[in-house]
Formats: sequence, C-alpha cells, structure tokens
Amino acid sequence: MKKSSKPLIIIITALLVLITIIILISQGLRLKYEELQRQLAQLESQVKTEKTQSVGLQANYQMLTAEDVIKKYATNKLGLVATGSDPVRKVILSTEDIAKLSESVWKVNE
Repeated sequence: MKKSSKPLIIIITALLVLITIIILISQGLRLKYEELQRQLAQLESQVKTEKTQSVGLQANYQMLTAEDVIKKYATNKLGLVATGSDPVRKVILSTEDIAKLSESVWKVNE
C-alpha cells in the first residue's frame, strides 16, 4: 500500500463507524417513539373511559338530587311530611300537660 492510501482508509473507516452509530441511534429512537405512541394511545383510551364514567356519574348524581326524588324518598322511606301538607296533624299541648310530661320524664330518668 502506498502512504497516501492509509489516511483514506482511516477516513472511510471512521465514516463507516459514524454512519453505523447514527443508524443504531436512529433505530433506538424509532423504537422509543413507537413505545411512546403505544403509551399515548393507552392513555387516550383511559381518558375516554374516565370521561364516559364521569358523565355517567354526573347523570346519576343529577337523578338522585332531583327534588321530586328526594321528596318521594323522604316521604316513603323516612316517613317525613312536607310542611303545610297535613295541617290536621298538629299537636297542641297546654303548659300543664308539658309540666306533667316533664315530671314523668324526670321520674323515669331518676
């Protein structure tokens, strides 16, 4: 070999090594990009599911907090009566009756 061809071989070898390194780095980046794309698709799917669940929960909340549903539950399950709906059921006690009841309560508690 001539003296002038050795630097050319070194330059060509260095370029080949550099090209190989660039190709390996680009393949690694491509794989990382594909992995991140899969993760992005999963997260978007999860966000969509969460939004759907949130809408369902909001609809359920609105249904349960509707005034007519609350009144029906209070009347049927708890036995409550709306104010002014049954004026006949008022209890009127005199002060004497209240005093007698208080005495009987005190006797029971002693």
